[in-house]
Order: sequence, then structure tokens, then C-alpha cells
Amino acid sequence: MGERFSDRIAWGVLTRAFPPELIDEVIADCGRVEKRHRLLPARVVVYFVLAMCLFSGQGYEEVARLIRWLITIPTASP
Repeated sequence: MGERFSDRIAWGVLTRAFPPELIDEVIADCGRVEKRHRLLPARVVVYFVLAMCLFSGQGYEEVARLIRWLITIPTASP
């Protein structure tokens, strides 16, 4: 299944409401910054949880497919 235009709009709203810098700041404030580089950085996990709420009618696999582009966003260095 290809990416839908509505998916891109939803992600634009999500990342505008919760910019990567804010997510990184909250992760740091909670003392959960990664000490090692991982396949799923904390920022991606936070976006995944937010996306599961946004796309509550979708399964985990579909939500994961929708956020795959997030892995290409650079994360803050610990």
C-alpha cells in the first residue's frame, strides 16, 4: 500500500505540534537520552506512540510503515 496524501498531512500536523527539538528536550528532561545509537531512537519511539493515538484505527505495522521516514531525521547527540 502506498503512502496517502492524508498520511503526509497528519505527519505534518504531528511534527508541527511536537517538533523534534521538543521531543528531544522532553526525553532529556526525563533522563532517557540514549547512551548508545540504537535502531529505534527514543524520539522515534515517542513519535510511534503519538502516531498510534493519531491512527488508532490502524494496526502497529501500518503505523510503523507511516513513520519509517522518521528514522532519517537526525537525533540530538547525548
